[in-house]
Amino acid sequence: MLIKLQGTFFCALVIMIIFTTTVIANPHHAFATPSIGIMIPLYSHHESNWPQVLQEKNAHPSVPIVVIINPNNGPDSSIDSNLISSVKQMQAAGIVVIGYDDTGYCGRSADDVESDAMSYYNWYKVNGIFFDDMANGSGCESYYTDLTNYVHSHGMPLTVGNPGTRTLSSYVGSVDNLVIYEKTGLPTLSTLLSNTFNGENPASNFSIMALGVRLPSVSYITSNLSHVGYIYITDARGSNPYDVLPSYFSTEVADLDTDSGTTATIPSAPSGLTSSASSSSQINLSWTAPSNNGGSTIAGYEIDRPTNGSSTWSVLIGNTASTDTTYSDTGLVANTTYTYRISAINAIGTSSPSNTTSATTQSRSAGGGSTSGTIVLNNVQYTSGTVSSSNQLTLSNFTVGTGNSNLLVVGVSANNNTVTSITFGGMPLKMRTMSFYNNDAEFWYLKKPNGTGDIVVTMAGPTQAVAGAYSFSGVNQANPIATTAKNHNTSVGSPHISITTKYDDDLVLDLPSIWGGMTLGSPTWTQQWNVNVPNEITGASSSTTVPSATTVTCKWAASSKDLWDDVAIEINAAR
Repeated sequence: MLIKLQGTFFCALVIMIIFTTTVIANPHHAFATPSIGIMIPLYSHHESNWPQVLQEKNAHPSVPIVVIINPNNGPDSSIDSNLISSVKQMQAAGIVVIGYDDTGYCGRSADDVESDAMSYYNWYKVNGIFFDDMANGSGCESYYTDLTNYVHSHGMPLTVGNPGTRTLSSYVGSVDNLVIYEKTGLPTLSTLLSNTFNGENPASNFSIMALGVRLPSVSYITSNLSHVGYIYITDARGSNPYDVLPSYFSTEVADLDTDSGTTATIPSAPSGLTSSASSSSQINLSWTAPSNNGGSTIAGYEIDRPTNGSSTWSVLIGNTASTDTTYSDTGLVANTTYTYRISAINAIGTSSPSNTTSATTQSRSAGGGSTSGTIVLNNVQYTSGTVSSSNQLTLSNFTVGTGNSNLLVVGVSANNNTVTSITFGGMPLKMRTMSFYNNDAEFWYLKKPNGTGDIVVTMAGPTQAVAGAYSFSGVNQANPIATTAKNHNTSVGSPHISITTKYDDDLVLDLPSIWGGMTLGSPTWTQQWNVNVPNEITGASSSTTVPSATTVTCKWAASSKDLWDDVAIEINAAR
């Protein structure tokens, strides 16, 4: 368990430095070990260490770096504008950013963990999630597997789990990497062999965190730590050894920069590509990684597919940025044949393509679409104004009805602050998507609501806002909001947004937000509310039903073009 700090702002940096299998010929001694990296959690109330991390990344650009941000034992209750800037700076330097998420040893609600993950993604565009306090007893494997699948499905390719000690072999693969040692001192070879199951799985599945030690010898690294994929070795100790970088950090990074003069090449082609249709709008792909990575770690895969039945290949995904050897192609047309090929990517370039494979999507009736998925809109209510002294806006006596397939969705448009919480009858909603580039636009939701109650929207500070609520029945409770989209402009115009749905017969909502000196009209979809707070904010929402999975676009006409934000969500029908 990583040490936690209470405070209004701190972050954890995790640096994964992956290096090749050859020895470097430079003034430093290079660790000549296969695919080992360095993982460094740094908990700090200050940002003085970030420049050194950026400096070392710029000095050693071939060394991959991953940073874990942690505003307050999680994403905190609201966005941090300073952190946005820092994340962008790190990503611009080629650093991958992931967010800290506490799982409470499998005791924390998966919905809450997923909500934190989406806050990280929506606010900071992170590339993955670090799951701390990971359980290591039997019975929680599916909990972490489902969380990893959720994170991956939302475009975040990396998950790291931290039980901090030996775990069960059944947890291998539930996350992309497991921290299997976290304590003072270096682990013995017998401990490493035991905790990594004697080489039964790739070393890249495991990490260790060794505290209060000197930079180890090359012989220790090559003989012992070749059993793990990532290491964190620091001379820091005490009540919080994570608030500073190791004193030898610069040397450590330089020593791991294995530009040995041995020429790497592009990898060999992936093999065994297969495809199968899982619905009328989805085809699943699976393949085998290249037998030869060319001496450089595989960084991802390119996925190609001919467009509209032509014989010319087009790039579907330029780089998956993941070592996963599966992919799901969604938003397809029913009863249609699609063909695919895969190429592997390393630091040198892209391999020749794999074998080709084809699959035909199911018909809509076979895919469980048109006859069984029916969403009913039961109620819509909205209000607007300046939030009260408690920064709250209330929709009174909102009725959601009764039933087990209900969903409450609340949309908020505001001019100069974001939402911190929304409750219905005291029950908290979860934020699903937001955009705040010019004006705030957010969708929040609650599964299985019942009865009548007040909806209380609490903002981060004084603002003018428009809040509207939808109640639905006939909604898939396992995955109520299948897809989200967001858009904003940087030069004046009228709001518009496109979203690619995953399933047939789903319902799509959009929510534009524009300065209140402008009004909105002529929506492409059916208008549900359209409220102007003069010279403050205009918030609106519309809906449409999508008979088959496809891309749909909603547009609004602004009375005079201006800057705006727009978000959209796909409500998934129960099937």
